[in-house]
Amino acid sequence: MNWEASSLQMNEDGRIYMGDYNHPNFIYDDTIDLQYKGLFMEQGKVLTSYATIDFSGNKLEGQIPESIGLLKALIALNLSNNAFTGHIPLSLANVTELESIDLSRNQLSGNIPKGLGSLSFLAYVSLAHNQLTGEIPQGTQITGQSKSSFEGNAGLCGFPLEEICFGSNAPLTQEPEEEDEEEEEKVLSWKAVVIAL
Repeated sequence: MNWEASSLQMNEDGRIYMGDYNHPNFIYDDTIDLQYKGLFMEQGKVLTSYATIDFSGNKLEGQIPESIGLLKALIALNLSNNAFTGHIPLSLANVTELESIDLSRNQLSGNIPKGLGSLSFLAYVSLAHNQLTGEIPQGTQITGQSKSSFEGNAGLCGFPLEEICFGSNAPLTQEPEEEDEEEEEKVLSWKAVVIAL
């Protein structure tokens, strides 16, 4: 909750670099390595508007805090290869600038929040190898993901996985309707016989 830089809205010009912004001769030469949208990249001269959290592979435990939804400027979140438990925070739906999220290879459980499907800029999602259950939310950004983004979750179903979700409103086949029609015709035939008698 104290990460003020990631909680603020982006600067209008988007060209300010980390460092002493008031000193005209300051140059920021350090670089960082991060995984963004599934690709490893080296970033030089890190923009303040480029808000990224990459805590992957650190053996972190516990639940992902709901307060992560306060980081409005966040565009990339990588918490993969840790030991996080609990649910995916519903507050992630408030991070409307989010372009990439990787929560794979943890021990997360429960459903995938439906709000993730409504994030307009979300281009990369990886929730593979957790203990997630239920139907994968259907939204423009979620349905465009590959099957590998959700594999390794035995309880997940729905597109893009091949597992069909039971209990959905869509009928599985047309055969039961045809059987009902045949049964209805037989009942009508008996009614005609009774009336004729």
